[in-house]
Amino acid sequence: MSDIYNVSSTQSTQYQQEIQRKSLEANDGLGQDAFFKILITQLQNQDPLNPMEDRDFISQMAEFTSLEKTEKLYSLLEDKLSSNQVIDNSSLIGKEITANVEGVKLEGIVNAVKSSKDKVLAVLDTGSEIDISNITQVKNIEAEEL
Repeated sequence: MSDIYNVSSTQSTQYQQEIQRKSLEANDGLGQDAFFKILITQLQNQDPLNPMEDRDFISQMAEFTSLEKTEKLYSLLEDKLSSNQVIDNSSLIGKEITANVEGVKLEGIVNAVKSSKDKVLAVLDTGSEIDISNITQVKNIEAEEL
């Protein structure tokens, strides 16, 4: 009789691992909903003669809470980094730049610097938006050119 429980337990564990793997592949991480689905499945399929101990349950909840807080902190740090990059590159405003974008040489005066997705862009007087990493030269504008 104990063999039946072991097979059932093994199948349940394999099923849970497959759910976790598919969830990770689809989302590049577990969200709160996926975590609770796995936890509920785990609780439903546990051996009634050997249930999950309270401390194991509490440990899993604590780990998830810690992970959730870490993800929020990471998101805040990414936002701060993006903001700092815009501030750092704001010194380009009013300067003439040359950039190489896909083999095309672009020139213009920087009117603004902005953040877009994972990039910092220089907005030129021509209306073009150039990724800061493509800038090859920065020059001061002479007084007579203004």
